Amino acid sequence: MFGKSSFINKISKKTSAKVGNKPGVTLQKQWIKLNDKIELLDTPGVLWPKFENEEIALNLSYTGTIKDEVVVKEEVAISLLKYLYKNYRENIKQRYKINDEEIQGIKEENIIELYYLIGKKRGAIIKNQEIDETKVANIILEDFRTAKLGRITLEKCKIEGECNA
Repeated sequence: MFGKSSFINKISKKTSAKVGNKPGVTLQKQWIKLNDKIELLDTPGVLWPKFENEEIALNLSYTGTIKDEVVVKEEVAISLLKYLYKNYRENIKQRYKINDEEIQGIKEENIIELYYLIGKKRGAIIKNQEIDETKVANIILEDFRTAKLGRITLEKCKIEGECNA
């Protein structure tokens, strides 16, 4: 499978466009001249400007389809944690070794408390015992993306006929 830059290099029979084995190598627009009449424009990856709804955008962010660099990772992780808390609480408890007493007092509207608890449990602590929020976001998103949180579907409402998101 080719990306845009690889395709442009192949068709132009040059290595004008920078390529890599992961998305996001192209950082700016670059015109590649094929001949006197044809030029190709290599661009960074493009996302459509508007999603049907916020849920789609969030689901794409949770899975890493939307690059972490173009979203506020902490907000994405907190949103995912809220979804997991509603629908996969046991998975959270098991992965982060949280007992019933610790999770019992946490309400959805205060999901940040769970976020900080995960930070403490996973050692995401910086000076003065403060939580490194970026590190916690990385932990939660990585655990979700690598299935360390277990088998989870983001389409639960479509499968079960009701939406808990």
